[in-house]
Amino acid sequence: MRNTARVIFENETGHPLRIAYPSPALCSLVEYYFEIDLSHATAMQSMKGLPAVTTLLAFPLRPTAWTSVDDANGRVLRLQHSQFLGHLTHSYSSLYAPGTLIFFIKLKPGAAARLFRCPPAELENSQLPLPFLSRDTGLFKNTCLEEQLTAATHFADRVRHCEHALQLTLVELPDTDHRFDMVAHCLRKFESLQLKDEKGLQHLCGSLHVTYASLRRYFLSTLGVTPKFAQKTIRFKKALQEYRSRGYNFYYEDFGYTDFSHFAKDARALTGSSPLEL
Repeated sequence: MRNTARVIFENETGHPLRIAYPSPALCSLVEYYFEIDLSHATAMQSMKGLPAVTTLLAFPLRPTAWTSVDDANGRVLRLQHSQFLGHLTHSYSSLYAPGTLIFFIKLKPGAAARLFRCPPAELENSQLPLPFLSRDTGLFKNTCLEEQLTAATHFADRVRHCEHALQLTLVELPDTDHRFDMVAHCLRKFESLQLKDEKGLQHLCGSLHVTYASLRRYFLSTLGVTPKFAQKTIRFKKALQEYRSRGYNFYYEDFGYTDFSHFAKDARALTGSSPLEL
């Protein structure tokens, strides 16, 4: 059966997502909160997750399972309980039934390794039961977060419960070091598209007075991926979003691509689909 899952961007309208951003105190930990609400849907909904260095905590609020498909090998999983969804090296597609209500916390790059005190490489492409992964950390130690999220009747209330639980967890997290701070600095550069190709990456290493080999070690120990991969996934998402709004008129060089076929090649490598199919 053909995979018809599509990418949904945060600024799009007409999708079944609610999004809220964290308080300033949690901006180093949380990208944003969101939920998929298909309470009034009459048909299945499919969505594609792009390769990324962020991670997700998923809390199903109703006893409705959802299906996760590994686009690289076609492996299918049915997920029903709270899950940790690790950073992705290739795309995954998800299928949700009518009536589904799932609350998500999207964590900043590197935050999951600090939160769960584990090597980031172990989190790659993982889909793990969340209570098992977090039983020895502060996320569930001081609160009944899952029960609170399920009992809350409004998205804003669920966000408030998460903010409280994460505030308690924040004080127990290990401090960041210069490697984490350097990686965060590089990610900001990638997000701003100031450094969108390998030549820019070389310039970044020079400005930081580190070799690429050293920067690569910092990324692997902090995020579990290389600087080149992080740069590639960030620029691809931004390019795809621009392509979605402008079609073939989008200016590929703004995103570090030599031509449109270069962009299409990245799409195939990262998702197995053409830009038009995404």
